[in-house]
Amino acid sequence: MRTILLITMICIGFASAAQAATNTDNGEVRVPLETYRQLVEQASQDTRPAPAAYAIGVSNIDVNIVDDDKRTTARVSVSLNIETFENEWTLVPVLPPGAALGDALVNGAPVQLVQGPDGLAWSTDKAGTVTMQLRYGLDARRSDAGYTLPLPVPRAAATNLRVAYPGTGVDLAIIPAADVRSSESGNKTLFTARIPSTSSVLITWRTATLRSHAVSRARYTGEIQGQALNWNAEFDVEIFEGELVKLPLMPSTVTLGELQVDGEQATVVEEQGQFVTVVKGRGMHKVSVAFQVPVVAENGPPSATLHVPRVPVSQFRLNLPGKKEVSVSPAGNVVTSHEENATTATVFVPMSESVTFSWVDAVPEDVQAQVRANATLYHAVHAEEGVLHVQGLVVYEINRGATNLLKLQVPKDAQVTSVKSLSGGVSDWIETAGGSDAHKTISVFLDRAVDGEFVLDVAYELLLGGGAQALEPVPVPLLAADEVHRQRGMVALLAGPELTLQPMSEDRMARVGENQLPAFVRNLLTMSVAHTYKYTERSPELVVKAVAPERKQGKFDAQVDTLISIGDVTMKGSATVEISVKSGALLALALRLPKGVNVLGVTGPSIRNHDVKAADDHQSIDIDFTQEMEGQFRLEVNYERIMGDGEPEPRVPTVSIADAEVEHGRIAVEALSAVEVRATAADQLSSLDVNELPQQLVLKTTNPILLAYKYVHAQPPYQLVLRITRHREIDVQVAAIEKAHYSTLYTRDGLAVNTARFQVRNSRRQFLRLELPPESQIWSVFVDGKAEKPAAAETSSDGSAVLIKMINSATGFPVEIIYATRITPMAFMGTVHGRLPTPDMVVTHTRWDVYLPVGPSYRSPDSTLNPVISGRRVNGAVMGGEALARARSAKGAGLGEPLRLSVPSQGIHYAFEKLYANQSPQAATFSLGYASADGHRLGLGLSLLGVVLLWLAIVAIGGRRVPMPRIAALAVLVAGVGMLLAAIAYLGTNPAPAAAMALVIAVAIGIWLATKRLLDWRATRTGN
Repeated sequence: MRTILLITMICIGFASAAQAATNTDNGEVRVPLETYRQLVEQASQDTRPAPAAYAIGVSNIDVNIVDDDKRTTARVSVSLNIETFENEWTLVPVLPPGAALGDALVNGAPVQLVQGPDGLAWSTDKAGTVTMQLRYGLDARRSDAGYTLPLPVPRAAATNLRVAYPGTGVDLAIIPAADVRSSESGNKTLFTARIPSTSSVLITWRTATLRSHAVSRARYTGEIQGQALNWNAEFDVEIFEGELVKLPLMPSTVTLGELQVDGEQATVVEEQGQFVTVVKGRGMHKVSVAFQVPVVAENGPPSATLHVPRVPVSQFRLNLPGKKEVSVSPAGNVVTSHEENATTATVFVPMSESVTFSWVDAVPEDVQAQVRANATLYHAVHAEEGVLHVQGLVVYEINRGATNLLKLQVPKDAQVTSVKSLSGGVSDWIETAGGSDAHKTISVFLDRAVDGEFVLDVAYELLLGGGAQALEPVPVPLLAADEVHRQRGMVALLAGPELTLQPMSEDRMARVGENQLPAFVRNLLTMSVAHTYKYTERSPELVVKAVAPERKQGKFDAQVDTLISIGDVTMKGSATVEISVKSGALLALALRLPKGVNVLGVTGPSIRNHDVKAADDHQSIDIDFTQEMEGQFRLEVNYERIMGDGEPEPRVPTVSIADAEVEHGRIAVEALSAVEVRATAADQLSSLDVNELPQQLVLKTTNPILLAYKYVHAQPPYQLVLRITRHREIDVQVAAIEKAHYSTLYTRDGLAVNTARFQVRNSRRQFLRLELPPESQIWSVFVDGKAEKPAAAETSSDGSAVLIKMINSATGFPVEIIYATRITPMAFMGTVHGRLPTPDMVVTHTRWDVYLPVGPSYRSPDSTLNPVISGRRVNGAVMGGEALARARSAKGAGLGEPLRLSVPSQGIHYAFEKLYANQSPQAATFSLGYASADGHRLGLGLSLLGVVLLWLAIVAIGGRRVPMPRIAALAVLVAGVGMLLAAIAYLGTNPAPAAAMALVIAVAIGIWLATKRLLDWRATRTGN
């Protein structure tokens, strides 16, 4: 009580002090005398006004010049510091007239400016320092001298100006300015300067031109006078700058007559070997020059050379007496006109520093119309059965004029098959009767008039008849050119694959070597040349006879690379035979193989046929070619040998080449099945490292090379004997499931909806066999995103096994199966059982998510898998949304195909995982006891009642305060323990409430006993 009164008094005292402090109506203040005097002196002093209302410090101005096709604009950004000295309205001028203001900011906040007679101003009634930013734009003015930009700026104490120009090579001036500097960066030029206090800055600039002037056209007019050509030249000159320009015209070696600029005489000087004149003023000017060049008439026709400026368009007009043919160098199209015994030649020449004209007297028109030509005729003759083929090349050299008609003479019995030109141009050709009965005329029409060299290709043939008549002597049909000044020719007799031509007699022609044929003729020949003749006179004659050629077997070397592939019952060989013909040619080739070998195929170039013949100790493959084989060529021979069961050490069959001067070979052995290969005999063979085998042999293999040997043809012949031991092959996994994710949703009505998602890799399996739990029904199956219809496995006893068709893919692809399984409906209490399906593929990682209904209480799960999540409640809305998104993203099912279903995931979540779950001897199962809500409440009541009975029995047995017989106490104890066991072990009740209640009762009993003992102790002390 005393404490309460003391606290009340303290609170009343604090309240009174606070009220006294706030009551100032009748208060007083006491200060020291010295302080009072200082206050009086300060009050009596007058405040001196500021010397100015505002001050503008240093401003920073950035000018960015933007140049486009239409106009040139300057974008200006200004930053300046302004200080006002009085807390009264002050108008600060910031920008003179003439600027298109974009925005104005003070300390980053937008402000409004006042329009006054001196431009834009800022008003404020507060003293202090602020930072103002201004942005405005201006257009530059363009003139002949360049660009001008009057720039209004704030009148600051000092200004730092920065100008950015989009380009280089610019001449820019800033007025007024000091310390102007420039720097180039990339394609921009940056100028900086310091500006004194002013309200306007003038910026001018001009861009540097690439060149000061240009001479675009030149016209020259000349005529001959004595031994010189007088030329009058007129140049079109454009000056790009308004200054004096020195214009070099021509070298000082010419004789200069007159020089005028724009019709007036101009000054001409000599600089560095050039005549130079001065042209002033921007724009177009005409410069006229009169000069002479000498005519040179030594060692050829008269000519004159001009050294002139390089001008894009240069026209020359030359007047000459008489009828002349004028040529010019560099070459140009000279247009010549003849009038009244005078010639005018006009030509445009390309850009050049010198031009040379030459001329000769024109040829009379009657002579010019004549064509003069020579001809050289080349004949390539070969015989086939009953036919003599001739290919004629007629090379015309048209020395004068041009023609579009060429005529040839050919024997009357010859049949012309084609007439063409190597360079094109033949429009048509016809046959007409010739001047004699033994020849006919071939008229060839061209699509243009040709001159110079022109080549005709004429193919014709002569029938020899059949039987013995084909082997009789016959004159070779030769071509002859009509209307030519001179002709000569050559004849080449070719040796064909079946017949060759033997010369019988020749008249007015001589035998020469093959090297007399020109290179372009030899390049067109596909057969060897047997005889060559040359003639220069008309009507030569050559009689030949078709005979069979003498066959000579060529000399060759052989390289044989053999791959031996050993299977279960066969020994297959693949031999690459590379033939290198050193001399002559081959029309046939013989290969040898051991007996008992089946030849599967022979391939190679120009093979007509091949025949397998048996000999005494071997078999021969006789190959005939369609042409004579020269150089290098390659054959491929495939064969096999059937190995018997009683032949553990077979001899390796290899290919050998008959009549080869040198034969090399390499042998590689591979095994196609599970056999062990060892060499028991390798006579005349040398071991070879696998890396030394040729690449084309290694590329044939599909398995590692076990043995490799090389050999050289030797006596006795080489042999390779192998011991082959066969082993039983063991099956390996050709398909696997990398991840298996199962999701099972249980309902109270006794339905378990299962979703199985597999990530499968398959190289050969056709089906995935899946053992489902009993009473299961498949709802949908998808393989790699496509719907599949499963099939029931016939070997399944209960019909629960299904077959799902797989695809072959080395990379993983998804498989999804949704099926439903009937189970016992959930009741008051019980146990939920589940079993995973069993695939017939190895499953690496298995995860099983189980979702049980909300409401019942569940005991700890018992599973052959490892539990990872136990009894976590899952938000059905979130999980359902994810499943719905997967269903929407899936492709729509076709008519009659399974639908892609979405199974919700909600309830009480349990998850299990295991590696290689389907390889365990025990099936992947789980079981989980549950009790309904009523059962849960019953279990909770039983557990609490059991705790009470348990403590009651303990107190009754251990103490004497509770009047209960001992037998009854034991019965109560047994009943309490039984209730606890039934509630926790059977009904799955959480033991925490019972434990808490037991603890509370224990604490209460402890407190009661302690209190009782304390009272007894006090009573004992008092009694004493």
